[in-house]
Amino acid sequence: MDRPQAKLDDLRSEIDEIDTALHDLIMRRAAIVENIAAAKGEQAASGMRPGREAEILRRLVARHDGRFPRGSLVRIWREIISAVTAMQGPYSVAVFDEEHGGLWDLSRDYFGTCTKISTRSARRDVVGSVADGTVTHGVLPYPPEEDDRPWWAGLWAPDAPQIVLRLPFAATGNARGRGAQALVLARVAPEPTGDDRSLIMIEMAEERRRVVFAEMLDRAGLKGRLVCASRDGSLQYLVEVEGFLESGDERLGRVMEEADVERVRVIGGYPVPLSESAKS
Repeated sequence: MDRPQAKLDDLRSEIDEIDTALHDLIMRRAAIVENIAAAKGEQAASGMRPGREAEILRRLVARHDGRFPRGSLVRIWREIISAVTAMQGPYSVAVFDEEHGGLWDLSRDYFGTCTKISTRSARRDVVGSVADGTVTHGVLPYPPEEDDRPWWAGLWAPDAPQIVLRLPFAATGNARGRGAQALVLARVAPEPTGDDRSLIMIEMAEERRRVVFAEMLDRAGLKGRLVCASRDGSLQYLVEVEGFLESGDERLGRVMEEADVERVRVIGGYPVPLSESAKS
């Protein structure tokens, strides 16, 4: 055997050893997850922790080096995370069935190719499927500036699902509906990651212009923007603020003190996606 061929054989043998080591580590990781699930018992409806998952991906991307694409790295870990999360309990996704399939592709990329994904023809059915436990997660379109059918307006109840993610979390690959954006509902509480956005609903007695909300938030000690105004006659507004905000935050009380504010409620939040972090 000539030397170049022998060198190639040695390199391929080394790759085989690495593959075996990687496989051993994946099996070891899965075993640890099983121990975690056993320790939790029946404490949670799902093993999903969006904040913890975001921290894992951010750390790996930050330390990554070499020509191997970061997008592929994230995709590999999303498959691993999704698979081991499903080992801990129920794990399924309902997606609003819009025309171009963009939300389906976002969901598949994030929740894994082997996760059960089903569609719903109405936004309210996605919310309802999460609320009644038919699925653990619901994927809905990111709200436009104005909406005569605001799906988020159904989240006032204390036991309603919460927004926990914004998709895509990382750069998309060959997905349909390029530019599609989504929010994810689940029956798990958001948790702080150090780089977050929170979403609150505000119901007003009178209609208000977009600029008023930025000023109102500023007076309350919050920095944010109006995302969506309902146009169904309800005078409800979806607002995004920087940072992790909990329901008992005193700044929400300051918002309530503003003229014409009827109700205020935190309806969740999300870890800032990797693609957005790179812009800041």
